[in-house]
Amino acid sequence: MPGSILLVKTPTTNFLSAVGWADRKRKVPMRTDHAFRIGSVTKTFTGIVAAQLHTEGKLDTDAVMTNYLPASITSHIRNADQITLRQMTRHTSGIYDFNDSIAYMLRRGMFSRRGDWPPLRDLKYAYDKPARFPPGKGWSYSNSNFLLLGLAIDQATGHHHSVEIRNRLISPLNLTNTYYELSERPRGELAHGYEHLFGFWEDATGWTPVVGGDAGMVSTVSDLATFVRAIAGTNSFLDEPTRKLLRSHFRTNNVDRPWYPVSGYDFGLSVVRRAEDAVSLSDAPFFFGHAGGTSGYRCFAWHEPKHDVTVAFFGSSSLADVFHQQRNEEFRELLERALFELTMEHARGTPVSK
Repeated sequence: MPGSILLVKTPTTNFLSAVGWADRKRKVPMRTDHAFRIGSVTKTFTGIVAAQLHTEGKLDTDAVMTNYLPASITSHIRNADQITLRQMTRHTSGIYDFNDSIAYMLRRGMFSRRGDWPPLRDLKYAYDKPARFPPGKGWSYSNSNFLLLGLAIDQATGHHHSVEIRNRLISPLNLTNTYYELSERPRGELAHGYEHLFGFWEDATGWTPVVGGDAGMVSTVSDLATFVRAIAGTNSFLDEPTRKLLRSHFRTNNVDRPWYPVSGYDFGLSVVRRAEDAVSLSDAPFFFGHAGGTSGYRCFAWHEPKHDVTVAFFGSSSLADVFHQQRNEEFRELLERALFELTMEHARGTPVSK
């Protein structure tokens, strides 16, 4: 990656550092306050807003999507009359992910990078596709779920969901460098993002950003750390009915093997349990948060509430090179694992041996 930023906070650790370039061409060094596109971490903002609206009686996530979305959309989604908004927040709807379409990847990633891409144009690549499984009968991550959820929030509130995100989350938490791209004015300085294609680095900053309930936000590591700690931590930022709703789906997985990944996913919050080599899964900490990737950018933000541990990482490339995709995913997994292990060692006050 041309540049990256890392934040790690525990009761005894406060690490924040940047390396590399924010702009390779102009040789601008990366700073810790540079903003990044956070891709799918946007789902957590969208999901929390949906949970708040549900507890306030303004959005019924147990209702089917046809209650909130017009036939011009739902008639193209298999099983739309059976899929609830809650199934969409859990990725148990079975709705095809538009991002899996080869035609979409070629058009958006190659031939029309700077074109006009409203959410409905993205969604059309999921239209009339077969369902992954019957609603509620499986789990498959799908960007289409949260794009549709964003549209449902728009319908329920009468305005774009970015307004709810700002009023409910960004402003109360004083996230001064966080905004919804194309719907709000930029705040702070956006670091350049790059992709390594055909042996050359290409600046992806000017490519049309993905915007919808599934992606579209820009933030800094400090803002994102504040957000994930407020949502997943033990403080009282969210009211008790919303917290109870968020806790209703997470569960302990009894598979006794290290590094067993997702134990639950609901309302844009993923919960991951990470066990070090010498720690049984039953004693492993739970990290709550999300990871994201979009053209030129990769990030993740996690919080472990028991030890008050927060980790936020930004990198200035999604590492989307199809020729090295497996290696790139292994890199992300190793980086995440190393940070979790090292951070927990700090939090427990044990010597760092790795």
